[in-house]
Amino acid sequence: LTDLPGELLELILCCDVLGAADIGRVSCTCRRLREACQPRGKVWRERFRLRWPSLLKYYSHTDGVSWLEEYKARHSAGLEAQRIVASFSKRFFSEHVPCDGFSDIETLGCPSHFFEDELMCILNMEGR
Repeated sequence: LTDLPGELLELILCCDVLGAADIGRVSCTCRRLREACQPRGKVWRERFRLRWPSLLKYYSHTDGVSWLEEYKARHSAGLEAQRIVASFSKRFFSEHVPCDGFSDIETLGCPSHFFEDELMCILNMEGR
């Protein structure tokens, strides 16, 4: 892989059959592959786009975005949203919803569109 031209290497790493964990593992193998998988580069942007295509509208092409950090933040927000939604039935089974019932959502510390996107994913899951 390290002998391939950079453009071809990027195309391989942007392949949709590779996951984020695969890209992380590849980037740990050597300097050349770590540079190909740089956080602000095309590979992590493509990972983000493949996983959450509806979120790209919140970014400008001229922004110097660390796609790896955005991927991590969105993934963490998704896990937290799933945890919160799973706790809803226990907390709100009665007809009375406490005033501070949604305080954990308000203090997530991530962009609100990450949480909204995860809620839409949960709502659109088959079998729900």
